[in-house]
Amino acid sequence: MSASVEIFKKYSNPIFIETGSYEGDGIQFALEAGFKEIYSIEILPGYFGKCSKIFAGYNNIHLILGDSPIVLGGILNNINEPITFWLDAHLSTLPGVVPCPLMEELDAIKRHHIKTHTILIDDLRDWNFDNYDFDVNVLKEKILLINENYKFLLEDGYIPNDILVAKV
Repeated sequence: MSASVEIFKKYSNPIFIETGSYEGDGIQFALEAGFKEIYSIEILPGYFGKCSKIFAGYNNIHLILGDSPIVLGGILNNINEPITFWLDAHLSTLPGVVPCPLMEELDAIKRHHIKTHTILIDDLRDWNFDNYDFDVNVLKEKILLINENYKFLLEDGYIPNDILVAKV
């Protein structure tokens, strides 16, 4: 996990949505950063269960068990405020699941009526043609289809410049 409270505070909006809950670090950082509502989507029942136990007492944390490209649109239908997205879902080998949901997640964001969300994409070092059918430049092009006014910044994660930030 290369997120941090400081990065989430720096790019704060009222709502936080993450794809890939894993063990809950992103949820905890978002909570500490002061987001009003936090949504976290996890496809694996074990990680979902662990996070459900950790964050059981919080009314502003919404954990969703599911495939992010499928459930993200439904979540977005009920939100009318700017969102900070933390896109951190990774390669899945589950049957019937999109192997890498990042492009489909960006499609769901594009369909939302607000076009000025802040988008943070983790593990930039992995997004290349050796691993997937896209690279960072393709990601940027896809984000610019959401809003041509997005500007791109890099933040340090596990390694320098490992988080892509798209902000209007």
